[in-house]
Amino acid sequence: MFLAVLLAPASAEPWQVHAAECQRRKAAGEHAEAGDACRQAFEAVPEGPQSFDQRSLLAFSAVRLYKKAHKASNDVAPLCSAAALLRTFEAQLAILPPNERPGDRAGVADALREIEPRIAGMCTEGSADDLVAIGRSDGKPRTDPPASPAQAVVVQPARPATTSTTDRLTPSGEHRPLRIAGWTTLGVGLTLGGGAIAMLVKGATMDMQVDSLNATYPAGTMIPQAEAQRFHDFTRQGERANDLALGLGVPALALFISGVTLLGIDTHQRRTDRRFAVHPGPAGLRLTMEF
Repeated sequence: MFLAVLLAPASAEPWQVHAAECQRRKAAGEHAEAGDACRQAFEAVPEGPQSFDQRSLLAFSAVRLYKKAHKASNDVAPLCSAAALLRTFEAQLAILPPNERPGDRAGVADALREIEPRIAGMCTEGSADDLVAIGRSDGKPRTDPPASPAQAVVVQPARPATTSTTDRLTPSGEHRPLRIAGWTTLGVGLTLGGGAIAMLVKGATMDMQVDSLNATYPAGTMIPQAEAQRFHDFTRQGERANDLALGLGVPALALFISGVTLLGIDTHQRRTDRRFAVHPGPAGLRLTMEF
C-alpha cells in the first residue's frame, strides 16, 4: 500500500505530479499505467538527503503495480518493466557504500529472483516510438538495435562525489525525520499535558477551598460579605482551571499519541526496512509511506 500525507500545502515538484498520477491511475484500477507513472516519478526524484528514501518507495510501489497488471492480464510486459526498473535501482544502490540501505538491496535481489525466471527470453525490444524518441540528431530513427527494457529506464544516477558527508545516510549519522518529528511532537504533547495536570491540581485546590467554606457555613447560615466573595472567587477559579485542563488535555493526548506513533513507525522502519520518505519544502512537509 502506498500512502501520501500532506502535513501542509507545498508546491508540486515534477516527481510529485507523476506520483499523483500514479495514485489516480491506481484508484482507477489501471495498474500498468499506474506503474509507469510511479516509474516516471522515480526517474524525476531530484538529488537530496532523502532521494533514496523516495526512490525506494516509488520503485517498489511500481513493481507491485506491475505485478498486479500481470496478474490481471497475464501479459509479460509489466513484469519486463518491473525487472528493468529493479535493475536500474540496483545499479544506483551499487554506487553507495556497501553498508548503506541493506534492506533495499535485499528487496531488489528478492524481487529479481522472483521475476526473472518468469520472463526469461520473453521480454521484447523497445517500440518504434522509443527509437524516435532517442533517435539521431537529424530527427530520423536510429537503425542500430534498440535498447533492451533493462536499458530503457533512464534516471539521474546518484553523485556521491558531490554529496556532502551530512547528506549521506550512514549508520552513524543517518537522517531520521520520523524520529525527529516523533520526539518533537511527543515533547509538545508532554508539555501541554503538564499544563493540563497543573490546571487539574489548581481546580482540585479551588474545589477544596469551596468545600471548606461550605463546611464552615452550613446551609441557612449567614455568610459575611468577604467570605461570600471568596466563595465566588474560588468557584470561578476552579471552573476556569478545569476548563483549561480540558482544553490542554485533549490536544496533549492527541500529540502524545502522534509522537509515540511516529517513534514506533521509525523503530519499525529500522527493524523491517519499511519505506518512508519525508520531504520538507518552503510551504510544508510531505510524508509518503509504503506498508
